[in-house]
Amino acid sequence: MKQWIGWIVGLLCILLVLKGSWSTTYEVIGDEKTLDIVCTAAEDKGNIPISKILDITNLTFDMAADMETLYFNGNIKVLMDVPSGPIAMEVDIFRWERNSWTPTQLALKRNDLCQSLTSPRELWYPIFRNIPKEELICPPNKGHIYTLKNVSNHEFVRNVPSADIAGDLKALVHLTTGNIKTCAVLFFKVYITKH
Repeated sequence: MKQWIGWIVGLLCILLVLKGSWSTTYEVIGDEKTLDIVCTAAEDKGNIPISKILDITNLTFDMAADMETLYFNGNIKVLMDVPSGPIAMEVDIFRWERNSWTPTQLALKRNDLCQSLTSPRELWYPIFRNIPKEELICPPNKGHIYTLKNVSNHEFVRNVPSADIAGDLKALVHLTTGNIKTCAVLFFKVYITKH
């Protein structure tokens, strides 16, 4: 019996240590360069440029008094029919170090992006929760419009594992559905605000 109590106490200690490693809060600030989502030729593994699929030229941003927070407003228009079926997504994260983008070990993969768009557990939930539900059609058809109203580039991601990801980052996003492959790039800064 004493051995079992020892094991239980040991397990509780391990769980407390692990819980502490999950209590990090990150401050994430999207860069104003995010409106230029086009990948370079070297980054792009696609067969259709994102600019032929999405028109974001009607998006504007207003800067808050803190000179970091931006509020995006306007419409994103779909320029072509997207095949029905799952949209696969792969994201690779790079950090700006010594004047070049260095790969990190951080990556994200979703076999069905549409299914995950409205999940509160996803990193992009703060963006998509602000789009009217009747507009959250995925996959979209040609002419569909997503409306952004005061969508902030400034979010806090709480209670996640501690990782060395602070700094200037770039997310290279590859999307695939049917015979369409495209690429988009997003720039942001990450600060660790709490352990």
